[in-house]
Amino acid sequence: MATDGAGPDGQEVPSLENTAFFDIDTRRGYVRVDQSWGDKTLYTPDEAKDIAEAILAAAEEAETR
Repeated sequence: MATDGAGPDGQEVPSLENTAFFDIDTRRGYVRVDQSWGDKTLYTPDEAKDIAEAILAAAEEAETR
């Protein structure tokens, strides 16, 4: 996942360090989230939804700042 480097107001946004690639898939009723570094974890569908909602809320908050 990548961005063009521009913020919502058109200003240049510095690149992030220590980002991880995420691969999200399913396995036997669980949501699998593999990261390029860090733990590889299976989440229940409810846990995955909670994570997704938290990420979306943070992204929306970041856009308004």
